[in-house]
Amino acid sequence: MTKNIYFLLLILIFGGCKKEHKIKSCTSIEHKISVLNEMKYLLQDTTEISWSERQFFNEIRTIANDVEVLSATVDTTVSIQHTYSQIKDNFLAHAALVTQKATTFYNGSTGKIILARNAFVLMSYDALERKYPEFMWTQLGIFAANEVRSGLVQALMLRQVLIDNNINIPFGATDLTTTMLQSAQILIDGQIDVLTDIGSFGILNKKVGAAKIKNETWMTNEAKEGFRLQEQAENALHVGNCALYQDIQTAAAIQFGAHEQVYILQPMWDKPLMKQFADIDKLMIQLTGHKFVFFGNIFVGTNKDRETGKGYTIVIPNNVNDLSNAAQRVKVAINGFNTLNNLRKGTVGSDWIDYSQVKIGYYKDVYNVVWIK
Repeated sequence: MTKNIYFLLLILIFGGCKKEHKIKSCTSIEHKISVLNEMKYLLQDTTEISWSERQFFNEIRTIANDVEVLSATVDTTVSIQHTYSQIKDNFLAHAALVTQKATTFYNGSTGKIILARNAFVLMSYDALERKYPEFMWTQLGIFAANEVRSGLVQALMLRQVLIDNNINIPFGATDLTTTMLQSAQILIDGQIDVLTDIGSFGILNKKVGAAKIKNETWMTNEAKEGFRLQEQAENALHVGNCALYQDIQTAAAIQFGAHEQVYILQPMWDKPLMKQFADIDKLMIQLTGHKFVFFGNIFVGTNKDRETGKGYTIVIPNNVNDLSNAAQRVKVAINGFNTLNNLRKGTVGSDWIDYSQVKIGYYKDVYNVVWIK
């Protein structure tokens, strides 16, 4: 971290009056945007990337940050379910546009297209958190999606090494290189599914209001409970009860997290290839006593390889060892949201979360590999 960044953090921690600290703890939209905009000018970029590729990712960021257009032409005179569907269709169109641009830019390189789609997911969570910080899910979502990126980069690197050295390792009915690519495709498709669902919920909450959404019969019980709690959280915010707002906001995020895990992601984990991956992860967890996991831990930061001692790792709970089990993944979500809530209540933790979000959202210092094909 540079001297300038330390200076900024000192200003943020010690430079304001008590009233300003109260506003920050309530996640004032205006204050949060101000902090995030100040931080972006201090970003150091260590990502190995060409000028043309940087311009490409700037294009992807522009698409991801065009959040208002997702609901600008939505017809709110129809049912709330139809409104949600319109927003989601617009979101899916954005995701398809990114895939199209990535396919052209990378000349069809499947691995690089996967990482570009993941970058869109990360940038979209950053954009949603900037625009709608009262909807907490995205604050943890960006770090969870970044953890998936770390796994994707490692898998694609290993795949490329095997290909370059003409190493063929049988794996099930196919070989390891094919399996890793197929797994990466499934994972990124799952990320897009979650983004377009939860992102549409967040925009719907802002456009329609939780009070009107919470009793919609087409929604899952978890989603309805999430909106019921979201209404309570925003009511607490309006009367200035910051601690209550954050705690209920977290409880709402947990319900939305359960919805995503049980109904959106479970079909992904039910696929034979992902079940096989979960079994390997389970074996590694058991053999190492939870010291090594492929997925489950969540690093609050940008790049755990470069931020040793600076970030914070939310460790997978001891009673979780099977990612194919929805109930166990919900436990990971509960632990993640509660831990993040505690971290953000301290000024240093809150500033670190914001700073890391900015870096990820601008594609700076991210997990990346330039030599995959």
